[in-house]
Amino acid sequence: MKSTTLAIVGGGANGVASLVHLVLKLLIEPAPTPVSITLFEKKEEVGPGLAYDTSQKGHLLNTSAGLMGIFAFEPMHFVEWLQTHKSNVQQQYPQAVIHPDAYLPRQLYGQYLKDVVAEYTQLASRHNIQVELCHDEVVDAEIREGKVDLFLKSGETLETDVTILATGTPKPNNFRHLEASPAYVDFPWPSSRLIRDIPADAPVAILGTSLTAIDTLMTFMDNGHTGKLTLYSRHGLLPRIQTPFDVDFERKILTMENIRKIIREQKRTLRAKDLIRLFRAEAERVMGKQTDWKKFDRIGKDPLALLKYDLEVALEGKSEFQNILYATRYLSFEIWKLLPTDQKILFSKWVGHYFDINRHCIPPENGRKLIRLLESGQLTVKGHSEKVEWEAKEQLFQLRMANGKTDKVPYLVNATGTARDITYMRIPLLEQLLKKNLLIPYKPGGIRADTYTLQVHVPGHPDAPLYGTGQLLVGELFDTNAVWFNVTCIDRMASAITNRICHGRTR
Repeated sequence: MKSTTLAIVGGGANGVASLVHLVLKLLIEPAPTPVSITLFEKKEEVGPGLAYDTSQKGHLLNTSAGLMGIFAFEPMHFVEWLQTHKSNVQQQYPQAVIHPDAYLPRQLYGQYLKDVVAEYTQLASRHNIQVELCHDEVVDAEIREGKVDLFLKSGETLETDVTILATGTPKPNNFRHLEASPAYVDFPWPSSRLIRDIPADAPVAILGTSLTAIDTLMTFMDNGHTGKLTLYSRHGLLPRIQTPFDVDFERKILTMENIRKIIREQKRTLRAKDLIRLFRAEAERVMGKQTDWKKFDRIGKDPLALLKYDLEVALEGKSEFQNILYATRYLSFEIWKLLPTDQKILFSKWVGHYFDINRHCIPPENGRKLIRLLESGQLTVKGHSEKVEWEAKEQLFQLRMANGKTDKVPYLVNATGTARDITYMRIPLLEQLLKKNLLIPYKPGGIRADTYTLQVHVPGHPDAPLYGTGQLLVGELFDTNAVWFNVTCIDRMASAITNRICHGRTR
């Protein structure tokens, strides 16, 4: 009997979630033919991926443990695993607190994912589902009627009935003109390369001020770097500091009812301006009438003073903008789907950077480290960064600011974070599929796909057996850096795939 072959390209958190949800679905409803699942991960270990494959215990999760479960609708599963392995956890991480509100080392989360992979690989074998972990890289693919052929770096080819693109955190290629420099680090992962390639006393320029840049700083600090560090970005905005406990904030204005009411009463599509107005009204309900919203503009203001303020209000649970946005956590995707493409782009342009720093915050511990770095003078944050060039004769990078000033430094790290634009995602397989016009770039980010099933839209193949997860679909799904959201989407995708292989339908 011919078997059904499924492939998952990428062995990080989304690849693991895809594997375990497929196994669970197939246990409930076995396929009519034997099923084999091949999970491709070029690295030696499956599970941690780039985000959690770190030897740095100072790299903390930016989300509380109680939201990190790898199973859909079981956000506490990670905490339950911690409790089950309490003695080992406390021995390896004596500072770790096992609590839903804790921000734990990423290395610990990587161990959790490896355990889950091992458990579900064994579970699958007991139910005649073959799982193979293949340490090879998929570098190209062809899509034909009902099949996806995968071409591996080793030269081998695998014919699949369904392929899932769980390509994870792609290395950005937004500064390709700097790659000729031996002092340029194009990606801060794995973190070991920062320690290996940059002297501990060297001045370093870090491109970016978001979570990736903060992780880069933590790597340098945890390894005793003494050289001056400078963060550069267009806005110069650091993430705000996470409130270390749940705030019971009840939205009364920024609600789906009011959003739907706007659409119904004005008989038009939702606009980015509508959301901004509702947000402001919600904030004023709590903070009082605001006559000058420009005072909340952080661009150009002292980052040390802002961080100290953020830490104070976070510890008191009074970071109002953060509270509002976190209270929309389970609503944001449904709202995002109501925005037309042009309005998604406007939202990102107008308030995307402020949304990010309030919605994607850092743990208080990292906030305190940043404050100490700024106070000591070792760290500087510069906004209005315009251009960076490598001066080969001087063996220095030249960074130009909007005011005409320039800085020169010997080492530079690209920590701008995960690219939204598919053309800036440096993954060989995606680059090949784009060249063949087998993916449709989406202007708000990533590629086009069905937001329910995650089936990728492939030109010329209306029912292609190709699915995608995570950052690859950021423009469609919006909240793709949240584990709880990704696994919820992956659960739907797994249902669509099992329906396909068991009943020949995709919904």
